[in-house]
Amino acid sequence: MGIDIAFTRGVVIVALLFVTLPFVVRSVQPVLIELDHEVEEAAASLGASNATTFRRVVLPALRPAIFSGAALAFARSIGEYGSLTLIAGKVQIASLVIFADIENGSEQAAAALSVVLMLVALIVLFVLRWVGARVGH
Repeated sequence: MGIDIAFTRGVVIVALLFVTLPFVVRSVQPVLIELDHEVEEAAASLGASNATTFRRVVLPALRPAIFSGAALAFARSIGEYGSLTLIAGKVQIASLVIFADIENGSEQAAAALSVVLMLVALIVLFVLRWVGARVGH
């Protein structure tokens, strides 16, 4: 196809989407199944276009699930190692830097970066919980 994105930042995004997109799908799928189709039909019978129905009926119902899935995907992508090693080995990614630091004997640098990644993941999960509590009330 003539597309050469190996060892670039673009391939990092593609690899992380491939690995973490199931988190979003698994969060959104049950909400889509339980969504009341009569509300969509009512909007259509009142003259709303498909885009308006999606924007005003479906998307507000999906927004919490999309947010939750995206936060879980982000938290998962922070520690991704396997796919990035195979595809983006030369790009500086935190998990690859940690591995290189351990191999080079810089355990303190690896530990420091690991703590930063852990704090970022915890912050994302606490924000997710806080937003979920606010939306639930």
